[in-house]
Amino acid sequence: MEWLNQILRIKTDLPDVNPDIMFTVFGYPVANSTLMLILIALIILIGAIVLNKGIKIIPGGFQNLTELIYDYLVTLVSSVTGSRKIAEKIFPVIGTIFIFVFLSNLMTVIPLIGEITFKGVPIFRPPTTDFNTTFSLALVMVVSIQLISIRDYGILGYIGKFIKIKGLYQGAKKGVGEFVLALIDFAIGFLDIISEVAKVVSLSLRLFGNMYAGQVLATVILAGFAYGLPAIWMVMGTLSVVVQTLVFALLVTAYYTISVKLEKEEA
Repeated sequence: MEWLNQILRIKTDLPDVNPDIMFTVFGYPVANSTLMLILIALIILIGAIVLNKGIKIIPGGFQNLTELIYDYLVTLVSSVTGSRKIAEKIFPVIGTIFIFVFLSNLMTVIPLIGEITFKGVPIFRPPTTDFNTTFSLALVMVVSIQLISIRDYGILGYIGKFIKIKGLYQGAKKGVGEFVLALIDFAIGFLDIISEVAKVVSLSLRLFGNMYAGQVLATVILAGFAYGLPAIWMVMGTLSVVVQTLVFALLVTAYYTISVKLEKEEA
């Protein structure tokens, strides 16, 4: 009945919602999720340098694979933006988000990562299982999109997207019916403001909730069934990592597309 004893001890092994503080730097607390974030940033930086130096006119096997993935992702982004030109323009940002979120999510299905401890506390924690990380990432992306929208429409045009005073004036000139419709549209504009704020909450909670829940579920399964199922769970977890990464990246792309002016694609 050892498996039953393991299940009964699960509660003490479940990851906490809050990250563990490892140390402080000038009074600033550094959590284990922050250490993992720094490690992922270094991996991306080193990988970018190595790939950049290894680029050849006649690509080899690995470069062919990289270019194939790039072309697939750009095509996927263009299916959202409706333009290959726009997709290639914004892909450096979307691609960076994809790589970071993918590596962060991938850490949730690698068992050995959580086994590295210091005084009984895991040194590394996947950043996407820390709400501080997902909220910050979502906030930066939504604010950036708003700034780009202001650049495209101008400050007055941007405000006019939400506070539609011009529509009220034009509706009043056309008659009572048009004025009522304009008044409804004016009220909807304030709901659009709320929806812009809600994007931050939606993006951050979706990513955090899915990845943290996956980590908890993995702990339960691995504790209850020590053989056989862990391998199956890792495969399913990896598939979930890819799906959640694509969902996050494509949602950001969709928010960008509906918030800015898109130029017509050149023939």
